[in-house]
Amino acid sequence: MKFLKKLGIGILVLILLLAIISLFLPSKMHVERSITINAPAKTVFNAVNNLKLWSNWSYWDRIDPNMKSTFEGPEAGVGAIHRWDSENDSVGHGSMTITESVEPTKIATSLQFEDWVTPGGWTFEDNADQGVKTTIFMDMDMPFYTRIPGMLFFDKMLGGDFEKTLAGLKGYTEGLPKETATTWVVETITTSPAKVMSMKVTTNGSAFNDVLDKSYGIIMESMKKQGIMQTGPSYAIYYKWSPDTVIMEPGVVVDKAGKNDGEVLASEMQPVKAIKVDYYGDYPGTEKAHYFMDEWAKQNNVTISGPPWEEYYTDPKTEPDTSKWLTRIYYPVQ
Repeated sequence: MKFLKKLGIGILVLILLLAIISLFLPSKMHVERSITINAPAKTVFNAVNNLKLWSNWSYWDRIDPNMKSTFEGPEAGVGAIHRWDSENDSVGHGSMTITESVEPTKIATSLQFEDWVTPGGWTFEDNADQGVKTTIFMDMDMPFYTRIPGMLFFDKMLGGDFEKTLAGLKGYTEGLPKETATTWVVETITTSPAKVMSMKVTTNGSAFNDVLDKSYGIIMESMKKQGIMQTGPSYAIYYKWSPDTVIMEPGVVVDKAGKNDGEVLASEMQPVKAIKVDYYGDYPGTEKAHYFMDEWAKQNNVTISGPPWEEYYTDPKTEPDTSKWLTRIYYPVQ
């Protein structure tokens, strides 16, 4: 009995001691990490300011490849919202909202994770030849009972995630073409009309390649039945692209008008004003060219007026050198 009594007194003293210590600990906690990125300040800023781009580099966005994402508000900047839902306990469900965007120095965010809401954000300090010092931070209210574990564990745990995310951002932005790149020349053209056979399909990022190949096979089979020949490149119009949803229209330029055949549609592409760039490299790398085109349009006050499309000029089965694969990328403009 004496032992139990002493044990009980000891536990009570420990609880009182922890409570007293908690009284003197701060009610708020600030966690931040920084990294230097050797890329243009605007490139780094834009990669964070557009929440749709986070899947390319954010540690949190890559934990669960099956995470469901939806986006609301503007394409980037104040009011842009990313909502997600995942069965992975480390991801759960929540949302990220950009609440302040001061180009190219600061982005403020509000993170809602389950029932927890906390402010955070990013700062960008351009040090000329030394690179862009990029800092991610979060400020958390610490309830009385969480202050000691917060002091002992939160900074290390959250800081580790910050470091992984910063490393991803560094790798992504340093791999993007510089804004002054001269290897890609943007041309403004008016396209020619063309008779085409195509089909509209919806898939996801992981099944994209298989679905695209299957679509071309179905189109070619329909062309064969109708005695139609291919006279131009295979292409694909991309109406929507995200990790969980890809809406596209693969097609083939043909020699004469065909007829609708099940899923296969016969139509004619009308002339449009567009900007065009030639990209040489493997197909995943076209993402960098799309980013470049978007940046070029912004810098030159050109308004993109519709979904982009790609034309494929090289058969990977006959040309093993990916550096020789030509993809011609178009964006319709006003």
